[in-house]
Amino acid sequence: MSRRLRLALGGGAALVIAGVLVAPVVLSGEPAGSCSGSLVYLGHAYEVRSAGGADAVQAIAVGVGIARGCGPKPENVGVRSLAGVSPADAVTVAGDASSIYVRRGVCVHAAPRALLACLKR
Repeated sequence: MSRRLRLALGGGAALVIAGVLVAPVVLSGEPAGSCSGSLVYLGHAYEVRSAGGADAVQAIAVGVGIARGCGPKPENVGVRSLAGVSPADAVTVAGDASSIYVRRGVCVHAAPRALLACLKR
């Protein structure tokens, strides 16, 4: 086999491998470095939001949800309600007081510091 043919085959193989490695990033639709968490609980989608430094007080355990984020695969997590907030609007994950999972479409325009107040209305 000639040297040119070996170089062409090696270059082609390198392009195929590069394409396979880049495809999951391109197909996910998320820019590099973007890693927003989400939660599915009772069939409804919740998006992670910051409480803006306010302490979100966890109340009772209400079930199990499926969390997705930066990790390699979705995982089951313990879902807890928030004091004074309906679980239909927002929940939290056991052990994480800094994040609130808000149901899509609820308090969309609320700033992080005003989020808890919006959810308690």
